[in-house]
Amino acid sequence: MNAILIKLVTSILSAPHSLKQERKNIMRQGATVFAFFLLVAIGAAGRSAEAANLTVNCDKKETIRGSLKLLAVAHPQGPNTLFVVGSCSENILIQSVDRLTLIAKNGASITDQSNGSLAVVDIEDSHSVTLQGFTINGGSAGVSCGASSVCYMTSNTVQDSAGVGVSVFAGSHAFLESNVIQNNAFRGSTVDPAAQLFSSNDIFQSNGDLGVAVGPGAYFQASNSSFLNNGVGIRAGLATLLLNSVTITGSVGNGVTLLGGAAAAFAGSTTITGNGGSGVYLEDGAFAGFISANVTGNLSGTDIVCAPQFPITHFVARTGGITNCVENASSALRENKK
Repeated sequence: MNAILIKLVTSILSAPHSLKQERKNIMRQGATVFAFFLLVAIGAAGRSAEAANLTVNCDKKETIRGSLKLLAVAHPQGPNTLFVVGSCSENILIQSVDRLTLIAKNGASITDQSNGSLAVVDIEDSHSVTLQGFTINGGSAGVSCGASSVCYMTSNTVQDSAGVGVSVFAGSHAFLESNVIQNNAFRGSTVDPAAQLFSSNDIFQSNGDLGVAVGPGAYFQASNSSFLNNGVGIRAGLATLLLNSVTITGSVGNGVTLLGGAAAAFAGSTTITGNGGSGVYLEDGAFAGFISANVTGNLSGTDIVCAPQFPITHFVARTGGITNCVENASSALRENKK
């Protein structure tokens, strides 16, 4: 490790004349000086604790992207922590990286620089990558978690993307805690085939199309999260959902739409009310188990709707809402015994 650092620093300081002139130009922007001290800091961290803890100040023209490139050379195995200060204007690719934590200090933000053509933060083929405390603005997506990555997001605000706030796909797992995902033009979050999204105490609000879309073969679990004023709160097809103590209200359309063999369990003190369509709409062999939920007061006049294509419900009477769903005799008998 130290040999690599020495070689890198020596190559910078002993460059030929043409490179020295280029280095002078770079130094006018502060980049080389920052790189030198960054490498020294990484070296000290590597010697003392096999971890790098660095601070990036975007208000001083330092970049997260540049720091990650240096870490990839100097300390590729991690764990690495970047403390970020200021307003960063960049698009960040985190690829084939493990044990990386980015922590916002004093309300740091990351804003799209691609005019909506790239994700602001794109995490690919990486494990245990954490984003904490950022405001993430714009992009084709705010945060993209793909290629079998494991992503953690805590206390971030992801907003104003041209597409999706948080996209999870290609076998990735994302764990969200206490985030606000809002005002995205398309969807708050998309969970695509074979991906998994776990949400706790998050708010998905005022997204143009859906709060969360769950694709075929995907899994979505939410606990104590809220879905407020979206086009539709949650929509799933050929997917599995567990909703525990969530609130879904203010949707333009349905609170929850279950399509094409989707299976959903509603537990805890889940409340689905005040949505413009139905509270829960099922079709095409979808299943809904209402373990414990209040599904009432939705504006279509029917709180739980079973479309003609063989949907299945259990314990629908527990919800207290208006429904056209008919349960079979064995389900009704079990309900009467409780």
